[in-house]
Amino acid sequence: MNKGWIKKHRKIRDHWLFEPNRPRTRLEAWEDLIMDAAFEDRELFVNDKNISIKIGQVYSSIRFLGNRWKWSVGKVQRFLKALQGCDMIHVQTDTGMNLVTICNYDTYQSTDTPNDTATIQQRYSNRHKVKELKELKNIYSDHFNEFWLKYPRKIGKSSCSKKYKIALKKADHQDIMDSLDNHIQSWKQTDLEYIPYPATWLNQERWNDVVSEIKAKSKPKSFNKTKTGLYIAYCLKCGNKAYPNDFQLKTNSCCGTDWVAEKPDIKNDSKIDKQIIGRIMA
Repeated sequence: MNKGWIKKHRKIRDHWLFEPNRPRTRLEAWEDLIMDAAFEDRELFVNDKNISIKIGQVYSSIRFLGNRWKWSVGKVQRFLKALQGCDMIHVQTDTGMNLVTICNYDTYQSTDTPNDTATIQQRYSNRHKVKELKELKNIYSDHFNEFWLKYPRKIGKSSCSKKYKIALKKADHQDIMDSLDNHIQSWKQTDLEYIPYPATWLNQERWNDVVSEIKAKSKPKSFNKTKTGLYIAYCLKCGNKAYPNDFQLKTNSCCGTDWVAEKPDIKNDSKIDKQIIGRIMA
């Protein structure tokens, strides 16, 4: 008989039949999460932080759950991931702690009879909210994945995800992607190490850049080196010889212009000045 439902009190975990010293089954772990979830909104003060816990949420660490269920940390992580995959829970992680939200929690926790009209309406409302949140999460996930797949330098995905979420509050997704396309075009001749991290690009709001003015910087490969590893370079304006290191080579020369690998033929300083000024003003 698989119809109907029963009430199960949380105090059952104190009964001697519960056998607290043996490893929990997956069903028992799932029931434990449900019984441990808040049945009303409340506040927790943890590590000098005030944490708001909503109905149907559990605030705990992976290690704590592992000790309670007599499981390894890895097994707890795989179990929570499996529950998320089945849309049974949502997990938010912050500095080692996890905020677990039980989906459709009102299905398991109720002080009324299953036929109560108000309960049915509340269940529908909660399910509708969960569905909306899931749809928003999927939209955000799809948009971020599109950005991440397109960005050429894939470093710091977790940090980038947070910065992207903030960026969406300031700009439209399509505007960000259109700007990124323009930046990628400007980076065609740029070595990967000179392309900013994706999180940095978002944090600096680089989608607002005038990309036509961006100058692609690639690491010069034609410079000769000394035995000590320094570059042999010449100032484009005055022709003075210098021995910059890798960092200095990326900066301006002694006259405020570029370094070149071969000594330039300086015949007309005013002409060089005009070229430099013209390139700066372009």
